Amino acid sequence: MAVAERLKVMGGFVDVHSHAVPSGDDGARSVKEAIELCRLAFEGGTVVLFATPHAHAGWDHHPRTPERERVFAETFPQVKQVVSEWGLDLRRGWEAFPTVLRDRDPHDFLLEGTRAVLVEFPGFWLNFHDDSEMVVEAADRILAAGLVPVIAHPERSIALRRSLDPALSLVERGCLLCPNGDSALGDNGAQIEETFWRLIDEGLVSLIASDGHRPGRPPRLDAAHRAVVERCGREAERLFDGSALPWAADRNPGST
Repeated sequence: MAVAERLKVMGGFVDVHSHAVPSGDDGARSVKEAIELCRLAFEGGTVVLFATPHAHAGWDHHPRTPERERVFAETFPQVKQVVSEWGLDLRRGWEAFPTVLRDRDPHDFLLEGTRAVLVEFPGFWLNFHDDSEMVVEAADRILAAGLVPVIAHPERSIALRRSLDPALSLVERGCLLCPNGDSALGDNGAQIEETFWRLIDEGLVSLIASDGHRPGRPPRLDAAHRAVVERCGREAERLFDGSALPWAADRNPGST
């Protein structure tokens, strides 16, 4: 059965970006909180949830360190054992800052069961004059490794406020743009909301994720799904079902 058909049979959302498992970043702080976040995701319609801890640059708050890798490796199976009993498919990944890919093999950051790597568009608060240059560089490194870049929250980009040309360039290269669902709801400010809808209206978005961190910012996609489908019609379902992902042949959701 084709990937899209499997996902249709499954029903529910595929969320490729969350901080729902403890790793020492600004996401879940305990296994108990992680299970609560996963419960909120599952109740909101998510059936596949990727836990993607930050892999920041060394100068930032949450670089990927051996200690953080140890925490993630210990907590992930504890959370997975509980949530799998509900029917939630919890998978591993990382959210890589673009410059981190200069020194590490992109395969170290794979979204489990896919040939994709999640790369974050730097936030506007970092004040890069052209934040798109480093994202393009990282994307090219991932593509050269035979993998597919998934670009997290491009709507936060300073460069994209001025022009969508960098987004178009990334899509033409083969990247999958993945804005945050809460940006559709105005939760991240008016400018970010405007950029989100411009990306949607121009057909540049392949996936929408939650970027859920804490109970006050849960990994839910149901409200964003309603907003996007109301504006764009049922064809927008594809932005939530994960069918755009390059699933590994033997690791598709619903495979036996």
